[in-house]
Amino acid sequence: MPLYAYACADCSHQFETLVRSDEAPVCPACGGQKLDRQLSLIAKPAPGGASAASDAPPSCAAMNGGSPCGAGCPAFGDAT
Repeated sequence: MPLYAYACADCSHQFETLVRSDEAPVCPACGGQKLDRQLSLIAKPAPGGASAASDAPPSCAAMNGGSPCGAGCPAFGDAT
């Protein structure tokens, strides 16, 4: 069953719902059946099965032995 996002034309309520091929969705707020299917965004999988967090640059604390840095932060390329 696919998950679709809808906007109700009667009350403007936006919602997501699972839809079977033999069912017509209805608005949970007003029971209306005039629905506009919305564009749903999906998450892009990380390359190689790694989590997206592993692609983030290291934090200042990670680069300075656990203590945060102020001016001259090596994470921003201006180490002193």
